[in-house]
Amino acid sequence: MVDRGVLTDESLTPTARLIYALLLACLDTETGSHEVARLAGLASVDDMQPFLDELESVGAADVMDHVGAGQVITVHESPLLPEQRTHACIPCQDCGACSCEYIKGMCRPCSHIRDVREQARTDIARWQQEVDQGKTYAVGSGGARLHRWDCSSLNTVERSVGSLEDAIKAAKAGADPGYIYWPRLPKLYSAEELRRKGSKKRNCGLCGPDPL
Repeated sequence: MVDRGVLTDESLTPTARLIYALLLACLDTETGSHEVARLAGLASVDDMQPFLDELESVGAADVMDHVGAGQVITVHESPLLPEQRTHACIPCQDCGACSCEYIKGMCRPCSHIRDVREQARTDIARWQQEVDQGKTYAVGSGGARLHRWDCSSLNTVERSVGSLEDAIKAAKAGADPGYIYWPRLPKLYSAEELRRKGSKKRNCGLCGPDPL
């Protein structure tokens, strides 16, 4: 979508209006500013600066330095009022990287990590409460067999925390943060709960839980 007011704004040069249309057309594509300059008939990206200044003056674009990304051109489908515009990059509270493309003050990977850490805290609290209530039977992630709560084949707090921290370290080293997740701890039950459920699960041969 191209704003009609910008395209028909006679205070802007034809080249500035062309660059505005090209920048919008190239959103969410691999086309970079060098290619936009070439399409606009300019010799180099440096030649775009006077026209970007024009677009900035009417709120149609911003050119700012962003942490870790250098100078970034941001084009707006509708011109922004001066009070709506951000004139400085906002670093992420957790990692210090640029957060401007997601939540101001929180980049997408760090926001995801926070969400997963909260899932971990909730799951650990649930598991600890069930342990404190004396629930000594467990059903693992596969759900096929019944275990003792402390069976060595089951996920433990230490294993799950270790897996999560390893994934976070890998993401900070450049791996896809989408692979960060919390390996859930097993659901614990009392013998009475399992009897009420009419559990017919086979007992684990490794830990040998007491018969129901």
